[in-house]
Amino acid sequence: MQIHHSIDSLRSARATAGRVAFVPTMGNLHEGHIALMRQAGEHAD
Repeated sequence: MQIHHSIDSLRSARATAGRVAFVPTMGNLHEGHIALMRQAGEHAD
């Protein structure tokens, strides 16, 4: 998993990556976020 803190960083990663999954959070992760990340991982490269 990669974590990006800027638009430029994300754009750079997308230029070289396959499918990217995006799971927005407000920084306070809970079990619901973990479930979303697992599901997103199934749809990304």
